[in-house]
Amino acid sequence: MRSLHGGVLSLILLCFGLCVVHAQASRADESCGALDPIRSIDLVAPGTGWAAGLEHLYWTADNGRRWREITPSRVRPDELIQVVYFIDRMHGWVPLMSTFQDRPPRLQVAMTSNSGVSWSYAAVDMRHVDYVPSAPPSIASISFSDRTHGWMLIDASSSQLSRRGYLFRTMDGGTHWRLLPAPPIVGGIGFGSARNGVMTDALNPYSDAAIWHTKDGGRTWDASSLPFPERCQRCVVDQISRAFFYDAEDAMLTAVVRAPGIDDFVSVEYGTTDGGATWSVNGRSPPRATNAGGDLMLVADGHTVGLNAAPDNTLLLRIDEKKFAVTLPANVTPGAIDKLSVASNLTAWALSSYPQADIFTIDPHSGRVRQITPARCEWGTQAANR
Repeated sequence: MRSLHGGVLSLILLCFGLCVVHAQASRADESCGALDPIRSIDLVAPGTGWAAGLEHLYWTADNGRRWREITPSRVRPDELIQVVYFIDRMHGWVPLMSTFQDRPPRLQVAMTSNSGVSWSYAAVDMRHVDYVPSAPPSIASISFSDRTHGWMLIDASSSQLSRRGYLFRTMDGGTHWRLLPAPPIVGGIGFGSARNGVMTDALNPYSDAAIWHTKDGGRTWDASSLPFPERCQRCVVDQISRAFFYDAEDAMLTAVVRAPGIDDFVSVEYGTTDGGATWSVNGRSPPRATNAGGDLMLVADGHTVGLNAAPDNTLLLRIDEKKFAVTLPANVTPGAIDKLSVASNLTAWALSSYPQADIFTIDPHSGRVRQITPARCEWGTQAANR
């Protein structure tokens, strides 16, 4: 009789377990979607790249057909993923800054050498970072010239009128970070070697000092200037990208410039052969109107990339001198594409912010567009077991 009771009890428990699993699976099917909205993306090689929200980080090696969650396991509840940087398919860094306003900020950097399979961690000394308690510091930018030498810029600005940056450098791959003298601006950093780097001020491009360069690894900075195309001598810089270094001395960036009082923009590509000290105009695209919503111009993997929204959900994509027209799904607004990443084989990722955050992979040669956003139903089990 005891054996029979035991068998009945086991059967009941088994049935209950199956019901729970079925209910969980049903809820997962009903709630497919991003675990938290995707805010940044990057292709580090053809078909290989990452996507990040504020709380989750994903990795794909097959152009978004399958995603693997690689969120560092030691992320504290008050830490958000603000910046992700991978220098190649294997090596990446994720600075994690605490967000509590009533406590001193904490910063740790997660590091991986195996595409996020495992992470190591390094604490960063924030005792000398001055900030306004109502405006906690954030990660402005991070850059590595190789697997050993890296820089991280902290934005401790209290307002647009009171901007303050703190630049840290590592010489051992991120294990130790040393505070450097205060940089002249807060912006995007790019380094081509342990000595040569460029900083651009995307938030304040109208300033005459929107671009600076260093020849000593970030200890001192000198202002650089951008010459304008012949037809635009009185232009001002309206947008400016981060610098992309091909090697220690050669780099490029893009800027959108306009003449004062005129609504036409001109996209300009600049190059340097002396580590950012001087710049020359490499090329330009025709003027474009300010009402062409969603326009982007950037440097991605050494390619100059431009994107314009067109009627009928069409995107006009320009990669270097090649032009492509691709059609987005009907429910996606072309003007909502606000991030692009391009691999060496010219395939691209686009991040749309409306009607929801979605990632699309674009094959410009065929015009094929496919949504590849990581889904909640795909991650329910793996995220819970992390």
